[in-house]
Amino acid sequence: MRHPRPESIRLGRWYQAVVYGVLLVLFLSGVAWAGFQYLAGTVAFQSAKSWSLKVHGAASMATLVLVGSLLTAHVRFAWRANRNRLNGVVFIATLTFLTVTGYGLYYLGDERWRAFASWSHLIVGVLLPLLVLTHVLSGRRTRPHKGPLKGQI
Repeated sequence: MRHPRPESIRLGRWYQAVVYGVLLVLFLSGVAWAGFQYLAGTVAFQSAKSWSLKVHGAASMATLVLVGSLLTAHVRFAWRANRNRLNGVVFIATLTFLTVTGYGLYYLGDERWRAFASWSHLIVGVLLPLLVLTHVLSGRRTRPHKGPLKGQI
């Protein structure tokens, strides 16, 4: 497809719901874990902290699957249509950064690097909803405008 139709770039309603739902679970579970870790560090919250981390890990795996599926059509078609490129690149780079730092939290042995991965992952992750909103609004602004509807001037 040389020039994709705008509807091939836009996500369907059910797919939007899945993407936004998974990202919401990812965000809320990460914020919950951080709250249990840093704000309510008592033993009483250990179980909740553990569960929030498990949910966060599962949501991160689902996010990776969704990003892979988005790359095959949404990203490719939008790139060819020259729409929302800068924000899309920033979005993909941010998700890549979160993936690498999340991986590092499990496997980095050096405590300084682990501390960097932890804090940078938390800060960037908390800002992710703003990036999602920016990406969606920017995408809407770059949509081709249709002419007036039939019967309208």
